Amino acid sequence: MRGILFILLISFFSLEAQTIEDKKVFSDSISHNDFNQGISDAKKYFRGTGDFIIGSLSLPVYYVPAAICYAFPPKDGRLTNPRNPNNQYLFTNAEYYRGYKYGATKKKRRRLVQGAVTPLAVGLIAVTAAFSMLSQ
Repeated sequence: MRGILFILLISFFSLEAQTIEDKKVFSDSISHNDFNQGISDAKKYFRGTGDFIIGSLSLPVYYVPAAICYAFPPKDGRLTNPRNPNNQYLFTNAEYYRGYKYGATKKKRRRLVQGAVTPLAVGLIAVTAAFSMLSQ
């Protein structure tokens, strides 16, 4: 049982956004490349640490802040990152911007869910460890 829970927990944290499954692939090769480049840059350079913290701290208030944050895409001010080598294309290339915004939204939502599930997983592990110590 522990092995199954561990595998489910690990598989949950390794989910990635898929462009083909979400029907975001375009027939034009240039816009397709720009859109996919935006998604891959968002996966790499978009900072979602604050979203993880919001998700993990919203447990006492029944995940209301996480649900509100989940409903909205990230604002344009959060998209820029000085480490992104394609930062100059963010607001000049429409397809790159759409791809980056799409990827950033997926990453933001994934980090919110990871933050929300982490306290539950830690609590479950602590309870399981306590029961196993009591049964010995």
